[in-house]
Amino acid sequence: MNTLEKRITQLRISDQPRTSPLVWATPLVGIILFILAMGAFFYTLHSEDQSQAKLRTIRDVELARQTIRTRLLGSQERLIQIARSIEQQGFEEDSFRRQANGILSDTPEVSSILYINQEREATLVVLPRGRSTEVVHDPGVIIEDAESYWAFATAKEGGLPVFARPFLSISGAVYTEIHVPVIVDSKFKGVVAATLPISAILNDAVPTSFTQLYLVSVVDSGGNMIASNSSRSIDNAKLSHEVQLDPPGHGLKLRAVLYRTTTELFQDMLTWAVLGLSAVIVWSFILLYRHSKMRNQAERKLLAETKFRRAMENSVITGMRAFDMQGRITYVNPAFCKMTGYKESELVGMTPPFPYWPENSYQEQEEALRLILSGRAPRQGLEVNIRRREGSIFAARMYVSPLVDSEGSQSGWMTSITDITEPRRVREELAAAHRRFVRILEELDAAVVVEDPQSDSPEPIFTNRLHKDWFSKASPPGLDKTLNDRSAMESIEWLNPVTQRWYEVRRRPISWVDGRTVLMQVATDISSRKETEKVNRQQQEKLQFTSRLITLGELASSLAHELNQPLTAIANYTMGGVARLKAGTVKSEDLLPVMEKVSVQAQRAGDVIRRIREFVKQQEPNRSLCLLDKIIQDAIGFSRLEARNQGTRIVVNNPEANLQVVADAILIEQVLMNLIKNGIEAMGHLNVIDRVIEIHVNRVNSTMAMVRVRDYGSGVPEEIRERLFESFFTTKSNGMGMGLNICRTIIEYHQGQLWVDPAPNGGSEFKFTLPTSESITNKPTATNDTASKDSRNTANASK
Repeated sequence: MNTLEKRITQLRISDQPRTSPLVWATPLVGIILFILAMGAFFYTLHSEDQSQAKLRTIRDVELARQTIRTRLLGSQERLIQIARSIEQQGFEEDSFRRQANGILSDTPEVSSILYINQEREATLVVLPRGRSTEVVHDPGVIIEDAESYWAFATAKEGGLPVFARPFLSISGAVYTEIHVPVIVDSKFKGVVAATLPISAILNDAVPTSFTQLYLVSVVDSGGNMIASNSSRSIDNAKLSHEVQLDPPGHGLKLRAVLYRTTTELFQDMLTWAVLGLSAVIVWSFILLYRHSKMRNQAERKLLAETKFRRAMENSVITGMRAFDMQGRITYVNPAFCKMTGYKESELVGMTPPFPYWPENSYQEQEEALRLILSGRAPRQGLEVNIRRREGSIFAARMYVSPLVDSEGSQSGWMTSITDITEPRRVREELAAAHRRFVRILEELDAAVVVEDPQSDSPEPIFTNRLHKDWFSKASPPGLDKTLNDRSAMESIEWLNPVTQRWYEVRRRPISWVDGRTVLMQVATDISSRKETEKVNRQQQEKLQFTSRLITLGELASSLAHELNQPLTAIANYTMGGVARLKAGTVKSEDLLPVMEKVSVQAQRAGDVIRRIREFVKQQEPNRSLCLLDKIIQDAIGFSRLEARNQGTRIVVNNPEANLQVVADAILIEQVLMNLIKNGIEAMGHLNVIDRVIEIHVNRVNSTMAMVRVRDYGSGVPEEIRERLFESFFTTKSNGMGMGLNICRTIIEYHQGQLWVDPAPNGGSEFKFTLPTSESITNKPTATNDTASKDSRNTANASK
């Protein structure tokens, strides 16, 4: 080809459009980027898969450790229960075997349970039933191996459960032990121990699903394998994990190695990735549509809620105001604007001092604002004064609460303000009326208290001053709280045990100021009236006493006058018969003793009547030297018939039969007969064999003798013992109350004393004293008038 043709060819080639490298470079770059992106994506997935596998391994190992720990601690707790049972009830072989068999059946990892006493002797070893196991400690053998001895000594010293260090048995198996101390009264008595093979812990405590995925083993602190769930080994340190195994501790670790490491993650990855991305794009559009729809609905609801809240804020009569954290007003409602007279645009954004603060209370308003901003505003609210725009001032109560936004952070303070001008006026009027009411009640000469019968509180609604003064230490008894008739008035008379004053207590229902029905109690002091009544009653008693004494005296005189005539005739006839007998007209052997006894008894009857008549007339007794034993026997003779009828025995204990006393024998017989009669009546409720009257005589000193009349009745209560000798006081339904009073008067006539004491083993013992013959040594022996007057004066002085 010549030069011209070459030139034309070059021109043609240069005139054609040349392809830009970007045409193929762009797809190439896109492919490369896609390959790199997918590679990075797959690598990331692979790394994530490996990381997830590692995390699962760690999680599963932790779960396995927790399972082993739970099982071991459960076994330990069961051993502690056996130890506490031994501490409370003592060691009983049957009870120990029963509890041990329960543990062995529930926990397969435990191979044996034994009780070791304080000398380290295995007293009892319990093995599982139906399961072969190695006997680590034989019964009756002293524990000598180092690890068991260490656990025994540690439990003994610390008083707490201890896990032993792992040790090899004779068969080559690795064991650990749990030692739980038994302490009775702060003294070590031994341990309850359990042997646990390490391999059994792995096989029984670790789930089967876990062992299918991992090679599980227990290694010591040096990394040496102690026990494993499989004989094969896997060298895959990246997919293994080990943790401390505590309990039993002592450097033991739980190691798990993942068996499978391959995954089918990369198969059909591209297809699934494209389909997944497409599904994600479609789902994204669906979510976007739903989100847009839900957002429109939420905006409509928010708008409706905003309108409702705005309408609600505009309708409330409580003023609402909001501050930010610096005290700037951020919101006011129409009610607040109406209260103050300022517009919302004028108040929002304003800082203190505010125009509605009164000019003379800036300092108080600033202090209230500081309390609000510092969060120390009282819960019951603050009372403040607010100035209206035209200058008038009104009282308001302000409550404060924190203003929290939707994210939970506080953005300011919300205050609610209520006009309390009218409530304050009403409260002041009520307070004034209450003060007037209380003043009137305080000035009353009566104790007033108001109680609510429906309230569980013991505190009354109102008490005046006199009620607090009168009843501070003792209150009147409660009256009927079920009164429904408001016109009904319940009244009682009550004696204050502290002040010993009488009060008339009246109670009626009334309507209280709040509309509820309450009980008002009014107490007035009626001590003066009761004293007057008491004086009148005593005057009446004295008149009755005088009348009774007059009647008794008249009766005694009449009885003595009427009985003396036939008694005198009997004595005369008897003496005549005796005279004729002595003359020989009748055989004296037959009639003489009888007639003499009739004469003696007739004279005795006359003497009794005469002495009673003299006593009624209050004459001095005719005292002379008498044998005390004869007086007692004569009194028993008069009382023997009644004692026989009542089945009562009378026993006399008089070591000095010749003891003489200065007394009127007839009157002393009357005293003894009265005391014996009272004793017989007091024992009416006893069995016949227990009815005994005992009379004891002994000397008090050289001049006084004591006679004691003892019965076995129910005794005299202490509250009536002091009144027993009062006139007309009696405990008998048909008694006159004169017997014991007359007996005391007779004894006091004789310069003695009469009293009663409770007897040992039940009953009463009446005691009286009489002067003996030694009391009149070197004195006139005749019972002259002077001696009688002295005796009467002494008796009156003692009365």
